[in-house]
Amino acid sequence: MMFDACTPPQCPRRRSAPATRQAILDAARHCFSSEGYDQVGVREIAARAGVDPALINRYFGSKEGLFSEVIGGKFDLRHIVGDDLSTLGETMLRAICTKKGAEGHDPLRALLQSYGSDVAREKLRSAIVQGFVEPLAARLSGSNPVERAELVGSALLGIVLYRAIAGPLSDEERERMVTAMAPYVQGIIDGEPIATFTKG
Repeated sequence: MMFDACTPPQCPRRRSAPATRQAILDAARHCFSSEGYDQVGVREIAARAGVDPALINRYFGSKEGLFSEVIGGKFDLRHIVGDDLSTLGETMLRAICTKKGAEGHDPLRALLQSYGSDVAREKLRSAIVQGFVEPLAARLSGSNPVERAELVGSALLGIVLYRAIAGPLSDEERERMVTAMAPYVQGIIDGEPIATFTKG
């Protein structure tokens, strides 16, 4: 078996179930970020995690399920969509700008490496719709709630994709970005994106 940037190989170790699951996730983040979805196999991920390959199917069902878990958390904002709508734009911006992967391997890098894969794109679409668009649209009043939720998602996705390419923000840069973008995102949530964006 050949091992590359996804490895080094490790001997299987005894772990608790939660620790094993986390080790697989950490290894998958590294491998998908380094090589992309299509270029990485279950055996390579298992070798890096130091587990039997069969455990990946046990904990995640398949390589597809594992990839969904890796990228899904980045876009799963259901835990904050229920927050105060009047400040939700700022809350979501802060959330997406601080979520990082283990060992510095941001899930967005896994996405960028994998975007040529039909499977990866479909998993991303599902993660965004289920973890963000649907729960946000359900909370929005006024006209076109799904369209507005998708607009918010587009704005946030553009930011995180650009940061994945350009590198992370410093604390000061993050504050400036949130200050600049929060009124626009909040305007979409409130149903007044143009008036909010051009204000002042």
